[in-house]
Amino acid sequence: MRKYGLYLLIAVSLMTGCQKKDTVTVDTAAETTQESSETGLKAESEPESTAENLSGTDQNGNTDVDARADRLAPIPIAVNGEYDGEWDDADQTPIITSRCDKVYVQGDGYDALKQSLTSLNKKLVSQNKEEYASYKKEAEDMRNNYPEKKQSYVCNYEFNPVRFDHTVVSMYWLKYYDLGGAHPSSVTEYHNFDTQTGKELELGDVVKDLPGFRIYVKGELSDQKEEKGLFEDYETTVDSLFAGMDGYGPLEWCITKTGVRIHFDQYVIASYAAGAVEVEVPFAGNEAMFQTDYIGKASEGWAEKISPWETVTYEHEENDTSVSYHFDDAADGYDTRNITIEREQGGKKKEFTMELYGQPQYGWIVMTDDGHPYLYTEIQSENDWRTMEVFDLKGEEIRHVGTSNDSPHDALLNDPDGFYLTRRVDALGTYDAYRKFHVGESGMPVAENDVYTKVNVCDSKEDEAVLVSTRELPVTMMEADGSEKEEKLPVGTKYYVRATDLENFVDMELSDGRRCRLAVKKSDKGWGFEIDGVYEEDCFEFIPYAG
Repeated sequence: MRKYGLYLLIAVSLMTGCQKKDTVTVDTAAETTQESSETGLKAESEPESTAENLSGTDQNGNTDVDARADRLAPIPIAVNGEYDGEWDDADQTPIITSRCDKVYVQGDGYDALKQSLTSLNKKLVSQNKEEYASYKKEAEDMRNNYPEKKQSYVCNYEFNPVRFDHTVVSMYWLKYYDLGGAHPSSVTEYHNFDTQTGKELELGDVVKDLPGFRIYVKGELSDQKEEKGLFEDYETTVDSLFAGMDGYGPLEWCITKTGVRIHFDQYVIASYAAGAVEVEVPFAGNEAMFQTDYIGKASEGWAEKISPWETVTYEHEENDTSVSYHFDDAADGYDTRNITIEREQGGKKKEFTMELYGQPQYGWIVMTDDGHPYLYTEIQSENDWRTMEVFDLKGEEIRHVGTSNDSPHDALLNDPDGFYLTRRVDALGTYDAYRKFHVGESGMPVAENDVYTKVNVCDSKEDEAVLVSTRELPVTMMEADGSEKEEKLPVGTKYYVRATDLENFVDMELSDGRRCRLAVKKSDKGWGFEIDGVYEEDCFEFIPYAG
């Protein structure tokens, strides 16, 4: 049997800028194009904004820009994974595989939060590796004793964001196990942090009236008792979880835009068949129960993640509406297949089918503030190239609006007014880069500026791709006080890409943390850039382009 560390092609490692085997699934942003044979519309775009001001930080390590930002504005994150696996030499089928996702806040500032998340990442990776090692022998024995079954063990820690803004960071890891039993199993582990301080929050930090909160939760559970088939002693379990009694494990909870949600895994207060049981105590109408600082954004717009074959139900123009979508099977993972969208609205059923190429990822039902519903679906093709298809769900007929070359990459998309998307770019290297978006009038995502910020999922510069200069290069130094100074940096200077507009500049960080800007222009060769009139390949020892 051969052991493999799972990793993507070199193109993907170049995109992240890290010289590791980690796979990148990014939560961030970029520019959007719209391609629709039906409408022929061009991408919506807003005027270019100035690059982020790099001046000053507060006591928490946050920039002045961060300090001025809306406390409920989203912050960009990125996710990558550590993988392991064992394969059968005879037929290359997996014996056991594992994955542990890690989350990284992007951009400048939030030093305390970044440190907390780094510690959490390390703890979860260590746990995942220990579990993988403990199941590995069992999986190998199962394959040796029952080779015809081709049973594959799985031990995954899958990251899921709930809320990421300037006030609160809330998320969970779905710990998914397939260990040869009658069915897979899973448990969830939630974590909540104060964005500014990096402190991991306890329920009492967010909920002022814990007794009243518990009464509300138990009242909602009582209403679900018959439907969910809750265990007879479920109230004892709930009380024990709230009290933190030994033997019951932690109470799992998160902070959403609209309230505080309590989560009970399968088997905790109901059977496996009942699924997880959740109760959300809304902020609206219960404001006195919560610390004001953590109350989320109140708006008419929303977005909900949806998997194929799942159904989302909402009210549209006073009509109950349910929407689901699915994909036909394809002979190959990246082959052409049909997407079918089904909608029932006001008793009328509609179905829409079109052909797409690639491997389906997740989808999102997106409702704008003015009540216009859309379906966003992410499609992955070779070398982790991703696009996002946009469908209009409002009209008499379901309609394909267009294709975006920017997509969530497992991002948090829960607010049509602000979210981050990622695309692959080529500017002094190949890498993923993000920008902030909102839903435009046509339904397509609209970029809020023309500056792409490189995704960074590295714990230190030692893990990043570095550009080492082979000639003296003119740069604009961007000082901490906001001033700029023209300099020439010597041969051998190490540059780390941070941002670009893909046309005129690439922002860099130096080994000592200082920032500078390289002025660039498109090369006459039809590929790459020139710096001070010199082709880029003659300026650096190596530029990590993919392909």
